[in-house]
Amino acid sequence: MSRLSLQADPMADDTPLHPLDIVRDILREAESLPRLMEVHYLTQEPGLIEIMRSLIALPDDERFRLQRYLACRRGRRLHVRETPNGALTIEPSDETRLDDSA
Repeated sequence: MSRLSLQADPMADDTPLHPLDIVRDILREAESLPRLMEVHYLTQEPGLIEIMRSLIALPDDERFRLQRYLACRRGRRLHVRETPNGALTIEPSDETRLDDSA
């Protein structure tokens, strides 16, 4: 999905876009109302926007590596652990354990 610009075309006049035109452009880019609604619901998830911004800020090669890792584990539960030095690791969850206290 391409990024929409809230600015009017700099080659055109300086008239700002009408909000309805912006909404129509967003819906056109989303390709369907259900897809747009899905994006809306996802943005309501607490903390998701901040996570997405952080992932977008990753260098391309690191983001690609993370994307490949997640794609290989699609449908499996993952667990995030913090190491003693403060680093985070993402690893497949052991679904046979009921809790971490065992």
